[in-house]
Amino acid sequence: MSYTDDRPIRREPQFIWLFLGKCILLALTIVIVWLLYAYLVAFRLDWLGWFYTKLFPLTNALYDFVDAYFPDDVKYKIRAAVTDDLGQRSLFLLLLTAAVELALYSGFKLVKYLIVGRR
Repeated sequence: MSYTDDRPIRREPQFIWLFLGKCILLALTIVIVWLLYAYLVAFRLDWLGWFYTKLFPLTNALYDFVDAYFPDDVKYKIRAAVTDDLGQRSLFLLLLTAAVELALYSGFKLVKYLIVGRR
């Protein structure tokens, strides 16, 4: 049994390439979320209303969380800053951003696996 391995040594990518890849992923995510939200507002306002309706219980749960665990002076500032409409819209945009980023990241990893994995 030999302890030598004839396979080439695989180097990990440098930090700068990983950082640039994350920046590209972030930029693509922002553009895609912006386009999707603009499409929903312009052409599918009923879909957006449906999403907001589904997020309403989560919004109320977050307000209950703020009411239960934050001191009074902070609680009123948060409730004043986040209205019902803004709360649902921001939650929707956060969830949409997470879904788009997950889809892009998975797509990039799949392409990398298909290209690098076959070598």
